[in-house]
Amino acid sequence: MNPEWLIIDGYNLLHQHEELARLLRSDIMTARHRLVRLIESTALRMASRTTVVFDGREAGTDAALTTEQMEVFFSPQNLSADSVIERLVCRFPFPERILVVTSDRAEHATVSGAGAQVMSAEEFLARCEADRNRRIAGRTPPGRQPRLGDHFPEGL
Repeated sequence: MNPEWLIIDGYNLLHQHEELARLLRSDIMTARHRLVRLIESTALRMASRTTVVFDGREAGTDAALTTEQMEVFFSPQNLSADSVIERLVCRFPFPERILVVTSDRAEHATVSGAGAQVMSAEEFLARCEADRNRRIAGRTPPGRQPRLGDHFPEGL
């Protein structure tokens, strides 16, 4: 599974992460931003292009989170994130090169029927956590337990 494009059902993924799902109830913007930062390195490792699609009235992109390799997109008011994801998959000339991250069964059936690969939100979050643990282990000297500082990038 070496996808060219990773398309993520944003709120579906967010609701699968217990801490971020709680934050979502009080601070939606921060929850979305933390989710994108949580998945960023894993997503970039898995595919050269990533699009996170959220349901929303804020149609367009989130410029604060959009990079050359990762785009955060909000569905227009008249479409759901699922509809946007389905259209992206169906309009791409090589849908088999797309990996959609969602645990929505109907969405899974629709995009896989169009030729895309599908990974559950739980499996994707597990990969993100494993990647994070490897990065921390790489900054922790052998024989020492990880410390708080090991969780932050160099120079902070």
